[in-house]
Amino acid sequence: MRGHARLSQMDDKPNLHDWEPLVADLADRRTAARAMGGAERVKRQESMGKWPVRRRVDELFDVGTFVEFGQLADSMDPALAAKGFMAADGCVTGVGEIDGRRVAMCAYDFTVMAGSMGAVNEHKTARMRELVLRQRIPIVWLLDSAGARIQATSGSTFAGAGALFREQVILSGVVPQVAALMGHCAAGTAYIPALADFLPMVAPTSSMALAGRHLVKAATGEDVDEFEMGGAEVHTKVSGVADLAVADDADCLATIRRYLAFFPAHNQELPPVAASADPVDRRMEAVYDIVPTALVGPTTSDG
Repeated sequence: MRGHARLSQMDDKPNLHDWEPLVADLADRRTAARAMGGAERVKRQESMGKWPVRRRVDELFDVGTFVEFGQLADSMDPALAAKGFMAADGCVTGVGEIDGRRVAMCAYDFTVMAGSMGAVNEHKTARMRELVLRQRIPIVWLLDSAGARIQATSGSTFAGAGALFREQVILSGVVPQVAALMGHCAAGTAYIPALADFLPMVAPTSSMALAGRHLVKAATGEDVDEFEMGGAEVHTKVSGVADLAVADDADCLATIRRYLAFFPAHNQELPPVAASADPVDRRMEAVYDIVPTALVGPTTSDG
């Protein structure tokens, strides 16, 4: 990059008071990180009806409030060195405000190694989980990931995922946890939503399953797609794992903001209060078609 060239020119006679090359190098690194997986992969993401991860972040938080943690992170796995720079190691993490209240976020970037979970980005999410528990603030997961990034050098503890799931259980009932399915999520990123409190799914693009269709084909010989295995229809109407199907990314992110508005930041805080013009004595005859007015079937022991 341009900054690296400047630094190499100064090796022989470094000027310790010249910050310009360092500042320029930092700017170049930030630009590369914000470019995600590159223009071609971002375009492909958009062609599938999905927003790039940084657009999702901008839409989720109040304008100008998001502070990113680990933006300049890169994969440290020697087995992946040939793939070059991995922006933020495929996972954007940080803290911002939603309606003026602090919220932590972990968002997987499908344009970088299919948003897979690697050791470095798992260190980033671990930092968020620790911060969430210590500061007692909600956490939002934006999931669009192929699951674990299992490489030859990673071993069975590929990303310390056991700690991830244990800590989600520790956070349960302490702070609100939202896990939004915004793409095809398999393996590790299918466990995350199952341990969260609220799971919206973007119906046209998302799925949740322990294995992808290619693995199913290899193991069973059966041809199925991600939606048949674990699309919104499956998880909102059959398994009951997901709570809501939404139309697109914009609807999903607005739903997350609306959901969090009903809850306190943590279990020792009172819920927020909002003004309402809805009269307390408003009649609701429409519920008669949903809730029965009388019990159906036997009501006594001899009936």
